[in-house]
Amino acid sequence: MSYRQKILIVVVISLAITVVLFFCLSPEERNFINFLAIIGFILSIVGLIIAYIQILSIKEIAINTQNKINENITLNNNIIMLSDLSRKAAMVDEIQGYLRDDKIEMCILRMKDLKVILNSLKNQEQYNSLVSKREFKTVFENFNIDLDNFQTFQLKAKGKIDRSIISKNLELLSTIFLSVEVKLKTTNHDS
Repeated sequence: MSYRQKILIVVVISLAITVVLFFCLSPEERNFINFLAIIGFILSIVGLIIAYIQILSIKEIAINTQNKINENITLNNNIIMLSDLSRKAAMVDEIQGYLRDDKIEMCILRMKDLKVILNSLKNQEQYNSLVSKREFKTVFENFNIDLDNFQTFQLKAKGKIDRSIISKNLELLSTIFLSVEVKLKTTNHDS
């Protein structure tokens, strides 16, 4: 029932009660002052009823508004997560390019940047629900080992680094980012 319908019903009922109360008075008491007293009493009650209806209406609007705000915050967070994941996957591709081009120093710098990001991702609940902890832990550990190997290789410049393993580990990391991105997109699309 709409707000206007509720008020119309209250007004009609109050008019009916006013007329009934007026005619319930003895003929000598049916004067203008008593009529005004009955109308004042009924209007006071109608005012209270309308105020109560308004309060309920405002409460409903506030709840609906809060729900919409929460939906928009969730959508906004998911959009930010999607753009972050795309950027992180592109960073992995960039590292792989440096690895192919034998630019070890640039590769190490970008891997250090990505390590900071991965450390922050490890503690974010929004990502934890989309990636198994074991899978992320394995990829994260491999990434740290690869970074350590690169730094050791750069310092010693003697040993050989198996770039195929590092490339494979980077590809697994990129796959995780992209799979989480796809999960987020399908979740957003389904809802």
